[in-house]
Amino acid sequence: MNREKVVSISEKIKLALSEISKSEGVEISMGGVSFNSVSFTTKVTVNESNNPETERINLMLSKRYGFTQNVIGMEFVSPSGTFIINGFKTANRKYPILATRSDGKPYKFHPSQILKYIGGNTIINRNANLKNLIG
Repeated sequence: MNREKVVSISEKIKLALSEISKSEGVEISMGGVSFNSVSFTTKVTVNESNNPETERINLMLSKRYGFTQNVIGMEFVSPSGTFIINGFKTANRKYPILATRSDGKPYKFHPSQILKYIGGNTIINRNANLKNLIG
């Protein structure tokens, strides 16, 4: 297997996973890919989208890292590009916040970086309240 074939197959898998995600009402993401001359391996993660328990845990983790609101799903701009916050990796003490750049590349951030790029807790509260008002 060569890189072009792996990328082509990965794109087809992502397309199929997005269809399954829409029909089942879950979030499906595909992790990094490793390959050799005969096979390739990837990790697929499935999460429930609108689970109240997930919302409660995300709010709890957001507060644990010093935010006043749930920051999952918020968008921010840094010198490296535009990012959307995906989740937390609690085992990583230095960079526990996971975000994906607009081109799909995952990054890790320190909570102070997120506060700086979003504009502080007042902006986070304003964005969260605006999101609740709009729907």
